[in-house]
Amino acid sequence: MRRSVSILVMLCVAAVPAMAQTRPFNAAGVTTGHEHLAGTDAAAHNAFWTALGAVPAQLGTNQILKIPGVFIMFQNAGARGGGGGVRGAAAPAGAPATTAPPPAAPGPSEGSSVEHLAFKVKSLKDTLAKLDAAGTKPTAAPTAAQAFVLAPNGVKVQLVEDTALATPIASYEMLMKVSSAADAAAWYEKWFGARIVKQGQFTVAEIPGMNIRFIETKEPVAGTQGRAINHIGLEVKNLEALMKKMTDAGVMVNRPYAAAPATIAPLKSLGFITDPWGTYIELNEGFSEIP
Repeated sequence: MRRSVSILVMLCVAAVPAMAQTRPFNAAGVTTGHEHLAGTDAAAHNAFWTALGAVPAQLGTNQILKIPGVFIMFQNAGARGGGGGVRGAAAPAGAPATTAPPPAAPGPSEGSSVEHLAFKVKSLKDTLAKLDAAGTKPTAAPTAAQAFVLAPNGVKVQLVEDTALATPIASYEMLMKVSSAADAAAWYEKWFGARIVKQGQFTVAEIPGMNIRFIETKEPVAGTQGRAINHIGLEVKNLEALMKKMTDAGVMVNRPYAAAPATIAPLKSLGFITDPWGTYIELNEGFSEIP
């Protein structure tokens, strides 16, 4: 009887998901958190990612989207500068009403340091059919194993079929353009514990949730701020200690470590940095607790 009760307890515990953890941490205490996209059409953004397989999730008072391995967040370009009409002093009597010009759309992801995001799909044919029904077609003829599509607001997305996938879709990797793949790999290994592997001619930094595939280029590349993929996000254990090390080492810190506001609970803390190749990175503690 005692053994039966023990087995029952073990089965019940196993049935409860581990505190909303969507991906493991690596040995350095780092995992993927989110990809933060910018644009001017939130409805089109939601329609595309929902058709692709994303599901709603909640970050404090904000609705975000979740794909196994990563969260997708959207930033309305008009909110960055407090867009909309002027709400300060009243216009002089008799003066025509004026409104602020519409916000400028962000630049596309192509041409920036993070050129595209890649996702694995269990069935490429089925995924493309769902996107087609939502009004999105491949940018070129797909192969049997992969296709490229353009998400609203200029986000380039690669889809790679993996029939062994346990879910219809899962996060996979991003393509990062840098001047030196070896230097970039060493930087991500040093600060985020990335496991560096060679895949043919490519160097890949493996981080749980979404790997980074480096491509060397001699052409100038724009930073991600102000582009459709505005910044990438990593979840870090003991973020305060990492931010201190980065600051002491001269890493470009755009926003120092700080407690997160209650409106984005369960996030506990955050900070922003820029890597040496122009990729804007948000560092957080708490994404792993989002259901």
